[in-house]
Amino acid sequence: MKTILKLGDEQYAKSLQTFSASYVTGFPQREYFLEKHSKHLTFDYFRHPVLRTIDDVIRERQLLDQYLLTHNTPDYILVDNPFDGLLLSQSMNIPVIFDSIDWYDEMYLKEHGITKSYYLLRYGLIHLLEIAQKVISQSPVNLRALESWGLKTKKTCVIPNGYDKTLFFPYTQPEISKLKKEFSKKYHVNLGNKKIITYTGKLGTWYENILLICKAIQDDQVLLVVGDGPLRQKLPKQPNIISCGAVPYADVPKFTNIADALVFPVDVDCSPIAISEYLAVGKPIVMGTGRIEWLLKNGVNGQLVTNNEQAWKQGIQQAIAMGAQCKKKNLTAAKVLSWQYLTKKFTNFIYA
Repeated sequence: MKTILKLGDEQYAKSLQTFSASYVTGFPQREYFLEKHSKHLTFDYFRHPVLRTIDDVIRERQLLDQYLLTHNTPDYILVDNPFDGLLLSQSMNIPVIFDSIDWYDEMYLKEHGITKSYYLLRYGLIHLLEIAQKVISQSPVNLRALESWGLKTKKTCVIPNGYDKTLFFPYTQPEISKLKKEFSKKYHVNLGNKKIITYTGKLGTWYENILLICKAIQDDQVLLVVGDGPLRQKLPKQPNIISCGAVPYADVPKFTNIADALVFPVDVDCSPIAISEYLAVGKPIVMGTGRIEWLLKNGVNGQLVTNNEQAWKQGIQQAIAMGAQCKKKNLTAAKVLSWQYLTKKFTNFIYA
């Protein structure tokens, strides 16, 4: 049994995004699933406040050094946020694994702009690429980017974000019909004679194209927006845009299963957890064209669109019409994306 010490914010991405309290409970993060489904790894955690200044880094590095002196030495230190690279010295004698799961630089700039902390983030990333003995990346696209930024190690592995197969699977038609009736009553909208479009995820600045998607929704469609965050207050107040707020995670597949098409508003992302969850219920997906094309194919898994209102409007209509033909393709793609499958891949890479 190998032990892993995971470094990180009190909640993942708190240092990268404008944070909403609902992010903690609404959509569990990658580390939660990797620990939950791991049978041959033991995780411990060193949590710290957001690192914004050099003084923060010095303080937390000292606390980490004290922690390592008073606890059993782990087999590996795992980080998934470049800020945590700042806590690790060049002479760190415990092997470091960097799990690259976001476009950190772009996300930070989108959310916060250029600040002093931004330069700490960049330094932490380059430092990690130099000292990490093993690197995991969420996609081949992201791994190529790391290589272009100076990645040193050759011990790399692609492990995308996944879904929990005990929760995300296709519902039967009677189950879907029952849910439509329940949700029609709950949200005061008639879902029986409308095409249903669903988004499940955060509502921060990184996801601001959800506002563009709202503009593309037509009168015979209903958009269910499942999630919370600063953008929720900016959603249009109209009868066919339903702001559902944060829901228990176990309820998320109810919203994806009743949909005729599923949308995701970040075209620069390459492996969102939501996309794997969407594939697992077999529904057509509409997303911005770009980095996701290593995983999704236009006209096969749904529609990949350019970011303008007309393209989204057409893409959603075309995806709805693809429902039956997408189901088999998407369920096939999902077979290697369950957290149960990916955790085995993660464990094998750790032990290799």
